Amino acid sequence: MIFSMAEVNRKPNQIINRVVDSGEPAIVLKHGKPIAEIRPLLGNTGHDKAFAYLSTLEPVAVATPLEEVLREGRSHGL
Repeated sequence: MIFSMAEVNRKPNQIINRVVDSGEPAIVLKHGKPIAEIRPLLGNTGHDKAFAYLSTLEPVAVATPLEEVLREGRSHGL
């Protein structure tokens, strides 16, 4: 992605969100020359990828229902 300095000044949140969501760095141009790069932090490539991975997992059987676990915890002062 390439953005002019004027675009970065006008809509910084949109540009940063796009970089984070896509995981792709953005090059910032000033007078047509590259001056900076906006990159997502390592390990932060967007929530969509994490949700996409989680949605591929098969459900698992739970031995103890959540309500029972909560009741037990409350009865023990947790």
